[in-house]
Amino acid sequence: MSNTSGFLFRERTFVPIQLLLKNRILLTQRLIVSKHLYNDYLMNTQLSNLKVRSLAIKVASRCNLNCSYCYIYNMGDNTYLKQPKFMNEMVEDALLEKVLRHCQHHALKKFFFVFFGGEPLLAGTQAIRRFVEKANALFLPLGIIPEYGVQSNGVLIDDEWCELFAELDILVGISLDGMPEINDMYRVDHKGRGSYHQAVQGLKVTQNSLAMRKKFMKASINSVINLDADPIEVYEHFKLLGAQVDFLLPDANYFQPPPGLENTDGSNIDWNNTPYADWLIPIFNQWFYEKEPKSKISIFKYIMILIFGGNIANDHFGKERCELLIIETNGDIEATDSFKACGQGFTESNVNVLQNDLDEALQSELSVMYQFAKDKLCKQCNVCPVKDICGGGFIVNRYSEKNGFNNPSIYCADLLKLITHIQNKIMEELPDEMVTQHEISAMTYEEAQQIIKERLHEDLALEYAADLENFKK
Repeated sequence: MSNTSGFLFRERTFVPIQLLLKNRILLTQRLIVSKHLYNDYLMNTQLSNLKVRSLAIKVASRCNLNCSYCYIYNMGDNTYLKQPKFMNEMVEDALLEKVLRHCQHHALKKFFFVFFGGEPLLAGTQAIRRFVEKANALFLPLGIIPEYGVQSNGVLIDDEWCELFAELDILVGISLDGMPEINDMYRVDHKGRGSYHQAVQGLKVTQNSLAMRKKFMKASINSVINLDADPIEVYEHFKLLGAQVDFLLPDANYFQPPPGLENTDGSNIDWNNTPYADWLIPIFNQWFYEKEPKSKISIFKYIMILIFGGNIANDHFGKERCELLIIETNGDIEATDSFKACGQGFTESNVNVLQNDLDEALQSELSVMYQFAKDKLCKQCNVCPVKDICGGGFIVNRYSEKNGFNNPSIYCADLLKLITHIQNKIMEELPDEMVTQHEISAMTYEEAQQIIKERLHEDLALEYAADLENFKK
């Protein structure tokens, strides 16, 4: 296997490597299960066969916090002001009817609903219970299993909510960015007051809930990376809180760049400026050598599964589609919500569950772009040796007013550096005889850069370039 192959560990080496590294990376059982689970997401790439397996349902369009980096409220899109504050029963009923029809048409046996916002808990326990009971009554008799999750800021979580989560089997995610002084830099209420202590109190309620503990349910944490924070301090803090954590890149692009990448140009990547990789790598280096059980940090887990030749369905990594749509409180059906970071009204589609099927929503221009985001990559991505691992990065992170989506991710250098670091760290754990026997090779960050620079001179025409640039201003 040459360096230009992208250094994937192929199927023939999957089993011996996973056995060798089972205590350093993931449990053997986890690797096998993950491989099979993600392979199930393989789907026909034809437009007519597009489908969704999950919906993010905005049961509330308002929030009790006012996080400064929020793409819904504070990145220039104010379409939320036109939305009802809460989803009504008429929209709920139409939504469930359309989901059922979609499942039957595409022979789906499972469907995932995540309650979203705004802050979904503002809708109240009765609204969530009503939705779940309706869905269960509609889907279960037909052999379709509905599954549920909720993404919350944690402030409103109390014992009543935890009992509901346990009773209805609702997975819980809480947003928290680190220690009080770090979290409260951006995650504040409408009076500018920090939310850390309230969010942690909500987390502790879930951890102490007898109802949730009986079902072995644990809330996880989503944490947006803050470059002002010491990464190891943040990681150790989450370990002290006793919660699983995942680290998220800020929702940003060339139109609204993230901290540390304000001067990034998609046509001329600064390979020496990698603040997000430099923040994550120290955490990975510590996490990698920790003994099980340890936090299943998704950003690391996904990259390793892909290095091993597995498949995942994730916005930020891999080549598989996420098969997701957003439902606004008035029933509007939109592509992924993070597109709001691209400008005013960017996600508006003129399709609604009251009049349209989900299949119709999948034909909207932005939905098609989202669904084919891993297939329609810019030239730099197409010549990159790790494109099958990063998948070009999250499509929202590729946007610019000048070129639309015909750019590499604004985090391109960070992703390349992180991926090459992780695969080289894995390589260090392999015995020389295994590397030789299975022809496994790796490459450095610098070597990967050189491959990209050399291949960029090749005559590679993108027949879909106009599609990518159709969204430029």
